[in-house]
Order: sequence, then structure tokens, then C-alpha cells
Amino acid sequence: MLHLIYNPIAGRGRASAALVDTRAFLEAHGVPYRVLATGAPGHATRLAAGTPADATVVAVGGDGTAHEVAKACIGSGRTLGVLPVGSGDDFAFALGMRRADLQGALERLVAGNARRVDTGIVNGEPFINAAGVGFDADVATRVAASPRPLKGFAAYLWAVLTALGALDAAPVEVWVDDALVYTGRSLLVSTQLGPRTGGSFLFAPGASIDDGLFEVLVAGGLGRIGTLRLLPRVMRGAHLGHPAVHLFHGRRVRLVWERQQPGHVEGEPLPAAREFRLELAPASLRVLA
Repeated sequence: MLHLIYNPIAGRGRASAALVDTRAFLEAHGVPYRVLATGAPGHATRLAAGTPADATVVAVGGDGTAHEVAKACIGSGRTLGVLPVGSGDDFAFALGMRRADLQGALERLVAGNARRVDTGIVNGEPFINAAGVGFDADVATRVAASPRPLKGFAAYLWAVLTALGALDAAPVEVWVDDALVYTGRSLLVSTQLGPRTGGSFLFAPGASIDDGLFEVLVAGGLGRIGTLRLLPRVMRGAHLGHPAVHLFHGRRVRLVWERQQPGHVEGEPLPAAREFRLELAPASLRVLA
């Protein structure tokens, strides 16, 4: 049986329509299922933790829903499935899914082919695609507060433009596997398992979610104009040759900021802090992909 953890507000309407199609597909293929709707932040984790120890638990929503469901699956006997109907769907992208291809995602569920992928943990919080500190975390917070009519890329664009008004690159030390690899002002530091974040930004285009390594992207102390010029390159994954952009690989990351910075995992806010510690957990999550 599939246990569908359904976020009714995901994708600002996309999830509700997708659930109708999902029910019809599963019933047509004779696949037993039940639907468990979320009602508040953290509810998806509790619902997933209440499923049998060997259950296949499907996140019907965006990256936030997948993140919450995955917390109950990491290191357990549960298998995570994903129906990407959110605003960003970056974890699904890392698994090779296309945002608009609900049919393809449903076919994966029915096929039942599983693989193991890496996860990470930052200051005690697990993550499955990306953990960011600085400008991208500010953008993620603003996406959640964007005007209701805005969806998908439009919401991210609004968030980016408003975050630029408050841009203030802070000094940071970046340690990777106990080596100091960067010191100076930084727009952001993003620790990636998958290649994309923010729904459209290929921070680490070569990242693989099962290679046993983080890709750590450091953007230097860019100003507003420099950031605006860089963003289109990031969307194409063509930013790694920029002199202000640095990429490192490793399994342990420590960030020490001069002052408190906002953080996020999968677009969900983390408490602001001066220090962030991240560690990779290889092959710790079983997913249908």
C-alpha cells in the first residue's frame, strides 16, 4: 500500500488538482493507497512516522513536504516516493523528474524501483537536497511571503528582487573536511546534494545525489549589480567560471559567520545563527526513482 502524505496548499493549487489525477491513476492500476492530509508545519513528519516501519510513503507536494516526509524515512525501513507538485520541486529534479510530468512520477511509483541516496544534517536538521545560508535563505523566506497570485518562478523572482534591497554580504570562514577553504565576505554559502535550488537556480550543475559528497558553493561579497548580473548565469549553470564563485567538495562543512545569518533547508527556514555545521550521511535514504 502507498501512504500518500498530501499537502493541500502545495504549489498554490497544483497539489489539489494533482491528487484527483493521482487517485484515478492508482485506482486504474489496482494500486492500494490511502491519503493523509497535512494541516500544519511538521504534520507530514508525524504522519509519515505513524506508517508501518517498511511502508512506502509518498510526498504529494513540494520540497517542504518531501523534506518533512523524508525525516521519518531517513535511516529507517521506509521508502520515500515523490509526486512533485510544489513551487520548486528541486529534490524531484535531482531524482531526474520533470516538474510538469505527474504521469511520469506516477509511473515510477507503480514500477517500485528503489535506490539509495545521500542526505545531510545541518545544526541537527536533516536535509535531502540543499542547505543554504545568506542571500538564498533570505530569498526562501520571502518566497513564502510572496503575493498570493504569484506562483513558481514568478514568486522566486519577486523574492529575489525584494531581497536585493536588503543585501549585505557578511564575512565568513568556510571549512570543508577540517580545511579552511574560504575566508572573506560572502553573498551566500549553499551546501548541495542535488544540482538545483530555488526552483530555477543550478547552484551545483554537476552534483549527484548519491556520490557521497557535498558540493559547497560560495558566492563572494557581490553587490546588488554584481548579483543581478550573476543570477542569469546561475539559472543556466554557467556561473562556475565567475571569479567571485567558488566550489568545494567534501563530507563535513563548518561555516563561521561574523554575525548571525538566516539559513534554510529545502526552502524551509532554519534559526538564524553565526555557526552552521553540516555532515553528510551516505546512502541513508531509500527512494523510488
